[in-house]
Amino acid sequence: MPTTEIKHSLGHILLVEDEAILAVSQAEFLKIKGYSVQHVSNSLDAIDCISSEEKVDLILMDINLSDELDGIQLAKKILEIREVPILFVSGYSDQKILNRVADLKHYGFIPKITSPDIVECMIKSALKLHAAEQSLAFREKELRITFEAMGDGLIVLTPEGQIREINQKALDMLGYHKNEVVNKDLSSFLFLVQAESRMRVSYAFDTGSDQFLESKRRNNLIIISSKGRETNVTETISPILDSNKNLNGIVIVFRENPESPVLVPPKDSESLYAKVFQLSPIAMAISTIKDGTYLDINPAMESIFRFEKSQVIGRKTDDFKAWSIPAQIEKLNEIYRENGRLSGERMSVHHSDGVHHEVLVFSQAIEIAGERFVLWFNLDVSKILEIEGKLAKSLEEKDVLLKELQHRVKNTLAIISGLLNLESFKVENELAKQSFLNAQSRIMSMSKVYENLYQSEDLESVDLRKYIEDLVYSLHDIFVLNPSKIRFDVKLEDIRLDLKRTLPLGLILNELLTNALKYAYPNEKGGDIRIHLSISNQNVMLTVGDDGVGLPDSVNIEKGNHFGYELIRSLTSQLKGVFSSVSKKGEGLNIIISFPLHNKD
Repeated sequence: MPTTEIKHSLGHILLVEDEAILAVSQAEFLKIKGYSVQHVSNSLDAIDCISSEEKVDLILMDINLSDELDGIQLAKKILEIREVPILFVSGYSDQKILNRVADLKHYGFIPKITSPDIVECMIKSALKLHAAEQSLAFREKELRITFEAMGDGLIVLTPEGQIREINQKALDMLGYHKNEVVNKDLSSFLFLVQAESRMRVSYAFDTGSDQFLESKRRNNLIIISSKGRETNVTETISPILDSNKNLNGIVIVFRENPESPVLVPPKDSESLYAKVFQLSPIAMAISTIKDGTYLDINPAMESIFRFEKSQVIGRKTDDFKAWSIPAQIEKLNEIYRENGRLSGERMSVHHSDGVHHEVLVFSQAIEIAGERFVLWFNLDVSKILEIEGKLAKSLEEKDVLLKELQHRVKNTLAIISGLLNLESFKVENELAKQSFLNAQSRIMSMSKVYENLYQSEDLESVDLRKYIEDLVYSLHDIFVLNPSKIRFDVKLEDIRLDLKRTLPLGLILNELLTNALKYAYPNEKGGDIRIHLSISNQNVMLTVGDDGVGLPDSVNIEKGNHFGYELIRSLTSQLKGVFSSVSKKGEGLNIIISFPLHNKD
């Protein structure tokens, strides 16, 4: 995991960003502003950092991570480990992402194309807000412990009688779980009666009554729980008043009296299952095993098959063939004879007015009062099949739109490159001209990715062989004035790679080739530049080498702060890969990049 020395600063920020260029830029800005920054590019390293003893005051979290988890999922896991403020950063701001972010505790959402000063302001606000929340949380925890530790049942209500808070003792008395009752009317869950008369006790909520404006107490009451358990209680009602003496809430305290509970006997099970049969949204029927005579059908069965229950009872399936396809019925009968049951066999139900249903048929042998019957289930999947058809059509349309989008991205990058080229004509300083040329080559390496995607049938992966060939010859046209001076030795295996990883790989190759073309052969000397691509042990191996002058002693490619090499190291880390280099003075430079072929995401 990458580490950064943390000294005294305005705050310690964990930057979770898998785009290497953005990460370098953001980290440098925050360091200049006085923050210490630790950068990680994947969810595993982020979780390791949060799980360790390292101090983290705030997390800048990229949402669109190319990892097992996206930023929102990662934030959820982090908050399960440690309470730390999170600021989301994303280039996406569609409603679906905003809704997901809104469901998670966070301290802001920052678009990636945002002024650095706004980012700094958001960080300061988030740190102050978190500090205030920590103080309030400690106080709330003290009150919560006291609330739950009370030996009495406590219920806090709104003036209208909705349950705002309830402790476990009260839940035990009522026989419910907390998530079943909070924000719902008390009268739906509290069955309170007078001990002697067994008359139910009610409350005059939201009727303008002033009965709750002062504390009151009632004895000899019984709470009957949802499971029939009776608890003898004393009730105390107290108002919660605001500064103007207006009713803002109600507290009810139930103190248990030490008397034995009385249990209500269970209901008749057969009548219960009969209700389930009748209310089920799945079409169901019961027939005899011997000859298939119908004994009962439920309303859902009547609706799909347009039967009336009175016309079905006592008759057999063969009597109802107006809606059926004979070949299907014969097939179902054959399967039933062979297997003794049906397990989701498809059947079509057609009606004379054009309405039809697609049904999956299931059967199960059952026993009632010592006799055996067949329980039929007819699951209507018409809507599901209709949705599947629409989804298939939608996916086809999205493929067309995606291809057009990739074409437009390629054209946009070409326009940007052309504008840079025009601006470079106005610049006389050679160093500035070189900067324009570097920017053009980097844009071109990205443009080539989208060009290959647009020309391919596969919209999700890039043919690396074709892509690298196109990139090599394009860079040759830009940088090589004398074609006889530089020769390319290109050996590439057939490999396809997803778009997200092809972009950083293209930028790496662009940096390595432009450095070789500019610096390997000074003084008009010529030579060979090697570009080899292969697969070894499920890893992609990219080798870029030359037979030029080699690196100066003052340059350390693996640790130096030269921007080009720093960019290569960050992009390699983004690919979850490693690189090595061998340089001999007068014999050239050889660099190998290795990263996993298959993305675990």
